[in-house]
Order: sequence, then structure tokens, then C-alpha cells
Amino acid sequence: MSFKAGNNAKVTLGSDTVVGMGTWELPGIMTDLLESTAFGDTAKQYMTGLLDYGDVNFSGLYDPADTTGQAVLISANLNNSKVNVIRLYVDNTTYWTPNVTEVSAAGMLIQSIAIGMDKSGLATIKFSGKCTGPWVLTSGA
Repeated sequence: MSFKAGNNAKVTLGSDTVVGMGTWELPGIMTDLLESTAFGDTAKQYMTGLLDYGDVNFSGLYDPADTTGQAVLISANLNNSKVNVIRLYVDNTTYWTPNVTEVSAAGMLIQSIAIGMDKSGLATIKFSGKCTGPWVLTSGA
């Protein structure tokens, strides 16, 4: 078995680490199912359609001084800009990223940002986005 330790993960924009992140997820890569049932069939039939790489979620500690990570993502959200240099690392060399080689328009659209405060804790930030175009698991090793 080749399990991955979460402490080796990170979120980057190109080579710049998004400071303070502690979780990330791609909660569901899905394939559209297209019903192809016709008159006379006795059971529904389906064929596959397009891939949907789903959503991207990551969160951690809020750091307004992170001008090359968190501030860039906040700006992308406010300006309706696509992020195509994001990398979600699973270890030191392997990461999920938009496959701009296959589809130049691939990327992530930031749908929401939530900043939270707690009187007995540190400020938090959560980013949620939508994958557009294909993504690929890349290994730098």
C-alpha cells in the first residue's frame, strides 16, 4: 500500500504556496450519464457523456499578508478571473492541476470565500471553486 500522509500536502499558485492552508479536497470527479432508453426497452439504458471535474475546496488560517497566495485568490474571486496555475499537492512532488496542455481554458473559478473569526482561536479562511476543463494528476518525480 502507498498511503499518503496529509501533512505533506499543500496548495500552491505556481511556485507560490498559499500560506496557512490545512485542508484541500476534490470532492467528486463525475461523468454525465445520458439516458439512451428507447420504446420497447424493458430497462433503462445509459451511455456516458462529458467528464465534470467537480469542485475544489481548501481552507486554513487567514493571513492578509499573503500577497502571492490568499490575496491573489481573493482578487480572482472579486474580478471573476479564472485561476489556471493552482496545484493541490498530495506529497512533495505529485499534484492535481488544471490540464492547460490539453485544454488551454482549463482552470478553477473561485465561487466563494469565507473568512471566520473566533474569540478563542485563529482567523480562518475557506475557498470554494469550480473546476473548468480537465484536470490531471502530475508527478514531478
